[in-house]
Amino acid sequence: GRDDHGLIYFTSSRDDAAGNKTHGATGQNFTDIFESRLDKKSKWSTPVPVEGINSEFEDGTPCFSSDFSEIYFTRCEVGKREKKGCVIMYATRTGDKWSKPQDIKILPDSLIAAHPALSADGLTLYFVSELPGGSGQKDIYSATREADNSSWSTPRNLGPDINTSGNELFPFVRENGTLYFASDGRI
Repeated sequence: GRDDHGLIYFTSSRDDAAGNKTHGATGQNFTDIFESRLDKKSKWSTPVPVEGINSEFEDGTPCFSSDFSEIYFTRCEVGKREKKGCVIMYATRTGDKWSKPQDIKILPDSLIAAHPALSADGLTLYFVSELPGGSGQKDIYSATREADNSSWSTPRNLGPDINTSGNELFPFVRENGTLYFASDGRI
């Protein structure tokens, strides 16, 4: 539920992440999304992979709709000889179970979409990509929809007030609409 402050989801490359491959860029295990629960003694339980969400590939950076019924996250697949890039996956929750994650197909397959962040009303999705014509390396984009479950609009670059010639990553949007993100293109 909305007031369940006793459950945390996080991204980790801990040894019990699914798959046994290491990431070429980091040398770490592939990441998975884990959950930990606060017990009656205010101790966090041993983290376990979230059931039904993770794959043998790199899964991470989860975000939720404001009622926690939807999860969006990044999945990066690696083939034998090529990187297939990253996509934003989506699943819905019924009770304690997540549906089978689906690619939201916000961009064509050859392009990277990662690090989703959903607005409080669920109608704007912020994410990271390297679309041609951006400000530099990775930029933050947004896409909108009319209502839950309707299709997402063509992504829009947030422009030079946000994006630099460097990398803008990990957007997070608060209920009041304030956007937080990481950047290596600013002093």
